[in-house]
Amino acid sequence: MKRLMFGTLLFFAGSLTATAQVPASGLISVAEALNARDNSLVAINATLVKPLGREKYEFQDASGSITVEIDEDISRHIVLKNGQSVTLYGEIEREYKGIELEADHIEIH
Repeated sequence: MKRLMFGTLLFFAGSLTATAQVPASGLISVAEALNARDNSLVAINATLVKPLGREKYEFQDASGSITVEIDEDISRHIVLKNGQSVTLYGEIEREYKGIELEADHIEIH
């Protein structure tokens, strides 16, 4: 009985901590993110250049800049300032209007 309860507890604890998965390749540059395949999970360190409006922001690192979509359910819990360094975790979206990173999680430095 104790084993069953412990196994169940481990299962639920693992599912709660899996919200922000780091890609197997680790951190990559903005240039590498821009060359990644559609729907690729990526993590990048970048600096906020400016907000673009409608949940869109421009971030950059030494290799280039990328448009990042940050949903309101994420952005309302943080304060982003121009020049601020962050780690962005999310999915590359290749669409007719260009390449974007759709952020799932943000760590502020």
